[in-house]
Amino acid sequence: MATLMQQIQQFRQSAERRLPPRLHGLLVSAALIGLCALAYHLRRPSVSLAPTLYAEDGSVFLQQAIDQGAGSLLQLYAGYSHLLQRISALTAVNLLSPLAYPGFFLLVAWGSWLLPLVSVEALIASNVFSRLMRLAYIPYVFYPYAGETYLNLPNAYIFFPLGFILIAYGAVAQQGSGRPEAFRSPLLKGLLLSYGLVAALTGPFMAIYTIPLLIFAGLRPRRLPIRPLWLSLPVLLSSLQLYFSQLQTTYPLSTTQALARLLTRPAVLLDWFTVHLIAPLLGGYKPWWYLRDLPDPLQLLAVLGVLALVVLAVRVVTGRMGQPALLYLAIFSTLVLSFSSLLVATRRGVDLKMLSVEDAGGRFFYWNTVLFLSVLLIAFVLLAREHRTRQSTACRALAIWLVLTLVFYHNNVVPRPIVFITPTGEMRTLEYADQLRDLCGSPQPTLIQIYGGPTWNFRLGERQRARLCAARS
Repeated sequence: MATLMQQIQQFRQSAERRLPPRLHGLLVSAALIGLCALAYHLRRPSVSLAPTLYAEDGSVFLQQAIDQGAGSLLQLYAGYSHLLQRISALTAVNLLSPLAYPGFFLLVAWGSWLLPLVSVEALIASNVFSRLMRLAYIPYVFYPYAGETYLNLPNAYIFFPLGFILIAYGAVAQQGSGRPEAFRSPLLKGLLLSYGLVAALTGPFMAIYTIPLLIFAGLRPRRLPIRPLWLSLPVLLSSLQLYFSQLQTTYPLSTTQALARLLTRPAVLLDWFTVHLIAPLLGGYKPWWYLRDLPDPLQLLAVLGVLALVVLAVRVVTGRMGQPALLYLAIFSTLVLSFSSLLVATRRGVDLKMLSVEDAGGRFFYWNTVLFLSVLLIAFVLLAREHRTRQSTACRALAIWLVLTLVFYHNNVVPRPIVFITPTGEMRTLEYADQLRDLCGSPQPTLIQIYGGPTWNFRLGERQRARLCAARS
């Protein structure tokens, strides 16, 4: 490990001597982002090579954009605004042929996924983040519960706000360091403000992470920090997402009733915690397949062992941070997000047994998994690269964890064909392009099926149908 690190260091120093520093940094960033994109693409190449619409893409976002036009931007779905998705759908139905909808939505999903990588590289170039932050790219690319979140427009709201959240944490960290502000250009501040406003109304994640950050930033001067406006204004606006989703939505159970119901089933709570928060830290579903067959005391012991390893890694990382409180704040937010998903699912009346189903609500545990895996990786590298800690018990424990995680890693990204049964009982795949081809020859507009199940379909309006048929003719 030490020899490899030395070779990488020598290669980097050699490249820095040959190229101007700014050009060298730009090339390194571009290469790393490109490598991450290639690795992510290879997890399921068919998704990018043969794009299709996914779940809410048509039945919610496209259909409301067709029926309501700009009014669809004010609609809520599942309690959230989904502004990015609605802007994308509105752009598609007004400017593009229906044939281009899947490719355009895929492009937005790719852009949303790449945006956090670009943000981190910009923060590293500005000396706000350490280069060690690049280790977080590994779990970001190889996140083990990606079946629900992989390159689709509905779940782009996980990735799109993340870039702004990282920039916000970087800005607060830099304020505490006493260094000059990194974002001084008025043009850059305007871009950040625009990014933040869209991110704030795209999903709840920005509110959960940045509202505590704004409070934290205001504790030292004991006042609400209204500067910089590019940060504070989107954060305040993001609170609407919590208001819409929590206070404007009626559920069968109250919060008190949901908590009481959960506390009467400790075994279910243990299974939920194991499959969603612990197993991903060991590679994905494979550990869960073994852990779920263990008696509850042994399963609890395994969970506590992993948690002890996480606590150890957090202590290693925070011991080398200028403001460790920011990491604690991020951990607090991820746990709030994870447990709130459990509470809301219970309030909705979901069968408690269904809470431990694989990939159930996987998007809500994404943040927890990526953050903790990043901390574990960074802690291992910090210990392994120093001679005095290389042979320590902590370093050996993290090395064992890393080997186990690699052995148990499972890529759960699956194909997305629409399979249906013909009247003769034959199983066939329904192609989006074929449905559009048949649509132009039909006197009446028909439903376009985009995903499995009876609800995931939409109907083109006259303008969209005319654009489609004109392009075909």
